[in-house]
Amino acid sequence: MSDSDDDEQGGYVPFGEREEWSDVVPVPQDEGPNPVCSIAYSDQFRDTMDYFRAVLRRDERSERVLQLTADVIELNPANYTAWHFRRVVLEAIGADLRRELDYVASVGRKTPKNYQIWFHRRALVEKLNDFSAEFDFAAELLRDDSKNYHTWAHRQWVIQRFDAWDGELAFVDQLLRQDLRNNSAWNQRWFVVTRSNTVELSADVRRREAQYALDFIKKAPNNQSPWAYLKGLFGGKKFDDYPDIMQTLQEMRGSYVTCAHVVSLLVEVNAQRATAASLAAAIQDCDALASSLDVMHKKYWTYRAG
Repeated sequence: MSDSDDDEQGGYVPFGEREEWSDVVPVPQDEGPNPVCSIAYSDQFRDTMDYFRAVLRRDERSERVLQLTADVIELNPANYTAWHFRRVVLEAIGADLRRELDYVASVGRKTPKNYQIWFHRRALVEKLNDFSAEFDFAAELLRDDSKNYHTWAHRQWVIQRFDAWDGELAFVDQLLRQDLRNNSAWNQRWFVVTRSNTVELSADVRRREAQYALDFIKKAPNNQSPWAYLKGLFGGKKFDDYPDIMQTLQEMRGSYVTCAHVVSLLVEVNAQRATAASLAAAIQDCDALASSLDVMHKKYWTYRAG
């Protein structure tokens, strides 16, 4: 069955047969006199794009063009020209932007990793100066894919743009309790705690967050995410200034004898101390990591030992 047969069965009516489009001359795609490899577009796709090119050429901004952009987006949700011109038309005709939020949400549910829907939604939120629907929408999509980069990036933009930090740690905590290996949620926690790396952590916050990470580590010692989070908390700071944290790490070393993460973190601690004894201990741990605990990164640990 051909694509044109599919179009007919779907009830598609070509634009040339629609009375409301009788005043528009379609503009075919110009592939040059000798196209090397023509794409086998469906009749519906070719027809829709021919009329879209026509309204672009005449810069028409109307209700029918708004619907036409929706037709183009339905056929190719990543068509950034259609999304851009849709915003132009929305502005020109004074369209209901809250209704447009519903529209972009419906497209987003079908193609949540489409760059264009997130840019479009951001533009609408900016224009409305209202983010009241954004956290619920993002949470809805994260339930389907908790590691969708686009959703997290949008959520971060909303938080920063509207200074809406309150409640985000609780949201992240909920996700981590559902899946402690959700590295995207760990990243979001870091984003919130450090205000996107713009604030210096106090000793109390560092201790609180370290204990939070350690609690999750005890549940799954070989989960890399909380270890990376813990290490990041002490960037440029001395672990020895937090003896309670150091005691826990030493206890974990004895309990999780094959855990590469605790050993690699103690390498950093001993290197930080920079005494003859601590450096010798760090070299010994590097050898253990290279030979058995973390063979995949053998060359790295051999380099560190040197």
